[in-house]
Amino acid sequence: MPSPTFTFLNHASWLLRTDSALLLADPWLEGTLYNDACRLLDDSGGSAALIAELNASGLPVFVWCSSARPDHLSRLFVQRFRAEFRGVATFLCRQGDWRLSDALRRHHLAVAECPAGAARTLAPGLRLTAHASGESGSYCLIACGRHTLLHLGERALATATACRRVAAQLRAAQIRVDLLLTGFADLAWHDGPDDATRGQAAAERDIARLACQADAFRPRLIVPVASFAQCSRIDNAWRNHGLPTPLDVLDAPRLAALRGVIRFMRPGAQFELASATPASLCAQHDAALVHWMARWRAQPAPLPRPGQATLAELKEAFAAYRDHASVHLYGLASLLEWLRVVRPLHLALPDLHRTLVLSYRHGLRPLARDAPADIAMCSGTALYLLRAGDGFDT
Repeated sequence: MPSPTFTFLNHASWLLRTDSALLLADPWLEGTLYNDACRLLDDSGGSAALIAELNASGLPVFVWCSSARPDHLSRLFVQRFRAEFRGVATFLCRQGDWRLSDALRRHHLAVAECPAGAARTLAPGLRLTAHASGESGSYCLIACGRHTLLHLGERALATATACRRVAAQLRAAQIRVDLLLTGFADLAWHDGPDDATRGQAAAERDIARLACQADAFRPRLIVPVASFAQCSRIDNAWRNHGLPTPLDVLDAPRLAALRGVIRFMRPGAQFELASATPASLCAQHDAALVHWMARWRAQPAPLPRPGQATLAELKEAFAAYRDHASVHLYGLASLLEWLRVVRPLHLALPDLHRTLVLSYRHGLRPLARDAPADIAMCSGTALYLLRAGDGFDT
């Protein structure tokens, strides 16, 4: 029986291949997200080659999705997958993550919901156990033959207490983590371009999170994932300053004892689970560091802000959103607004020199230009959000 093979694809995405099935995680391989607000550090790859590989394998394919966010479930990938994949595929999500399961079903994909904490057999020698991570995310434990992988992404198990609790459960079940897949940088880290201290504190938390996970689980190997993207638009590129790089991770004092087990991978790199050791992956690791640091230094020109929207376009988009919410929530939004449990949103649009009020009961109405507002954004962003192109979490 050939050894299972692990391939790093990009950002949070990877592929585990056994002789009986393929397990793909969190596919985002190309394109920008959030109306061009976020892009991959390495955009040289794409979905076409991966889908061709899945087709050629002739094996059943399972796709694990940890979140409905588009950096873990790319709409571009889903559209191409539906058009070009020719085999049998099942998309996996944690039972109870209704946002994700709803998004998958809207794309007319075959969905299997995994009860939290219960192992699900995908194929002979391949089992996946889903666990909840916060309000709308998940992480998973994968048993592949004699090997165990713990896939945490960039937000799961962020505290020492949470890590110790899960580690104790694994020890009680006599499970050892061989491969830990975890993030080291989260794009959602501070509020404004003038608040450098908050960004630095968030970067330190990212490093501390990785240290807590490594201390609790003592994995044989750590492969960083879910941290290979940057903000890309001219109005948010400042967020990239202060994000930890792979070299920052290796140089962090809190991670000094882990340098021998942390191994970065570049897109397309792979190894066999049975024979992989930190020593055997040194050459891959060194090449990946060169690759990623070159990408970090490249800093391509920021993309432009969204184009200006008209008041008519905003009215039309909000009317469609309001109708959709009314149907799917059975009028609850309007009722809650009537009861004053929720209130209309006052939105300032500086590029239009307008302030609007968005109401489930009364629709979209313009206000005086100097009216107080709850939030401000450019009109193109407001139009994008109302059209909800990336789903609920937009």
